[in-house]
Amino acid sequence: MNTTLTAEQEKGYNTIINLTDQELIGTLRLEPVRLRNNQPATMYQNCQSGRFVAALCDPRTSYEFKFNEVFEIVEPQNVEYKKFAVKLALKSHPTSALSEEDINNIKAYIDGCYQPHHLDIFMRPDLNISDVITYLNRVRSLKSDKEIDDDVSKINIERIPRVLINIGSPGFLKCFHKLLNFYSDSFDTSYSPEYKLIGKVFQRQRDNFMSIEGTIPHRNCVYFFKPFKSNSEDFINRELLQDCTKFFESLGLGISSPFNLHNMFYSIYDMECSNDKINIKLNHGDLYEKESLPKYSDIKFELD
Repeated sequence: MNTTLTAEQEKGYNTIINLTDQELIGTLRLEPVRLRNNQPATMYQNCQSGRFVAALCDPRTSYEFKFNEVFEIVEPQNVEYKKFAVKLALKSHPTSALSEEDINNIKAYIDGCYQPHHLDIFMRPDLNISDVITYLNRVRSLKSDKEIDDDVSKINIERIPRVLINIGSPGFLKCFHKLLNFYSDSFDTSYSPEYKLIGKVFQRQRDNFMSIEGTIPHRNCVYFFKPFKSNSEDFINRELLQDCTKFFESLGLGISSPFNLHNMFYSIYDMECSNDKINIKLNHGDLYEKESLPKYSDIKFELD
């Protein structure tokens, strides 16, 4: 939760996350977030530490230097996605089960906070929002990228997700899930703007430029998304990173406190299993191994 909230907004936030199912459905609705005209590329910072973002966006170093010393690119680049975006909105006639003070506090929170009550879902073109809702209902709960264990995280960092969920406040995930189910039949599924994942980059394990003390490389990645018809760059290059220098100016290389932004992301790489597991496809047919992926330390190698 944003620590700069007023007392009234903080009460509104706490009221929302403590609503019963009936109170939630009677008080809040989902409102589509429409694509703005000429919207540029957006950088999504799925990071544990700000050091990586600062080094990635540092205007004092060349693209070639960053590519060799700071980050690696996950292939493929320029991947097609669809985006489903909604935000929490107060109903015109909220339930009488809540007091006038509670309603006013909720309104103060929603009106005063831009992103925390937003939900962005990027999904591959063969999926739609009903597929995502069905998946959420089946697995019951998702783990944020922060909660994924190291063994799985080290594998996923070099993969492109089937679904990427970004939520402004992780505390609202259950609220969104319940409202998605309630309003699922009324969504305009035809409105899922086409996007491109320009690219995903992650922190190199070691480099000579940036101290990795206090950072966890396999938990630091950045996604660059753009609307399909945007004039932004199609690939990770010098021009794209130059447009992100504002992030360096706001962070600086001296940052020491962790971002912990990766608790706002929920990555789904396989729709056949929970997002904290790895399914290893076998060569014969579409069968999957049911066993969990062994830890690196448990794998034994035979010497020639």
